[in-house]
Amino acid sequence: MRNRLLSLPIQLAPCGGEPYKQQIARAIEELIVTGRLRADDQLPSINELVAMLKVSKNTVLGAYQLLQDAGLIRSALRRGFFVEAVGDCALKPAELASRPAQPPPIYASTVRPVHAPGVHTPPPPVPVRFDFKVGRPSPHAFPWRRWAALSNQLLRHAGRAIGEYSPAEGLWGLRMQLADYLASAKMLSVEPEQIIIVAGTQEALSLIVANCLDDGAEVVMEAPGYTGFSHLLAQHRARSVQVPVDAEGLRTALLPERALPLAYVTPSHQYPLGHTLSLARRRQLLEWAARNGTLIIEDDYDGDFRYASAPLPPLVAMDPTRVVYLGTFSKVLGPGLRLGYLVCPPALVDSITRRKALLNNGCPWLEQAVMARYLESGEYSRHVHSLRQRYRKQRDSLLDGLQRVWGHAGEVSGEHGGMHVAFRLPDGSASATEVARMALARGVRLLRCRRPPAAAGAMSVSCCSATPRSTSAPSRRR
Repeated sequence: MRNRLLSLPIQLAPCGGEPYKQQIARAIEELIVTGRLRADDQLPSINELVAMLKVSKNTVLGAYQLLQDAGLIRSALRRGFFVEAVGDCALKPAELASRPAQPPPIYASTVRPVHAPGVHTPPPPVPVRFDFKVGRPSPHAFPWRRWAALSNQLLRHAGRAIGEYSPAEGLWGLRMQLADYLASAKMLSVEPEQIIIVAGTQEALSLIVANCLDDGAEVVMEAPGYTGFSHLLAQHRARSVQVPVDAEGLRTALLPERALPLAYVTPSHQYPLGHTLSLARRRQLLEWAARNGTLIIEDDYDGDFRYASAPLPPLVAMDPTRVVYLGTFSKVLGPGLRLGYLVCPPALVDSITRRKALLNNGCPWLEQAVMARYLESGEYSRHVHSLRQRYRKQRDSLLDGLQRVWGHAGEVSGEHGGMHVAFRLPDGSASATEVARMALARGVRLLRCRRPPAAAGAMSVSCCSATPRSTSAPSRRR
């Protein structure tokens, strides 16, 4: 037996002039001939088909008898009726060929190609011992027991909330706790009403782009930068104006002096090179945005992890009217939770919330409620502090390994914060593609950073980015 079918798509015509048993037999034969029913599928019982079609038992039994006589189904004692392995004589190819051709569906001519968001990389072709995939926290560090305990408490005492739609903008308790956390951890003065809970940074970017861009719009982004954002722009028929980065982050002197609706930056830990946008350039970027009427999307990528110095003030703290701030729990807890948030200027809150409601009517209740409790208890802050210590040790191990292999040749960037570093290979060495291939052959997966376009005046970079974690030994030196 392959499938146990509980229903069949059969419609009877009361005034068709054809007996019901023949209509039923013809409908089932059509399902078999077209391949929707296959050999060894178990058909509904006689009683089930009687209840479904509102006909007599003799009618259904007569239809099944016609199908048995045609060799399309078989009966098994005390088991039921099954589709028979159909021979060529039952396929009726001439009858199928005589059917009029159907026009293609309308959507076939309107679908545009869609690129993956940029966070999904194909699995390696061979098993790996150490996977240095960017942007993925160690699953061993997730607070499994505490998260399970909070989930059980909420399901026992507030489980009725599972039967209600959550507010599109997110649970009030989570937004309130986030406002308090941002005030203490990021020195942001934020009202809970400005916070919208989203399913990660990618959804936040989608909401902002859909809200702020028209066809043909131009948007500033870093080069090299996050391909998930550039793919999103292409999907909305917008064009990216790529501005190169250097050791101080975005090269603000190269920003175009014209009205542009959006600029997307990762100032805390630039993706993928890891540079931090200097304080002077933060001021220059905000001044440029004020001159050109630009809204800045501040993606606080890896902003929770600093190892060498105190973090610089976020752009949103320096000018809250011109910046949308994006935060996520993916880097601290895990992307599987699909929880993030954005802090909007008051003028954008209503329109972004309405778009969020149209998209999915809000994020799941349980994850939001658990996250609110986890923040309220102070455990989230302590967890972040513990991860900083853990990831600092792993970063030191990674830098030590790079020095053992390459000595003082090559150039490391992004080592002062975040969850990955970039390594520019020394002149005369093998290409980044070749290094990644040789490493994979030894069970180590590295990611290659693509060279930014020369037309943008960007520095030529060939590097391997690595997340300081291992699939098999998360805290082991390597």
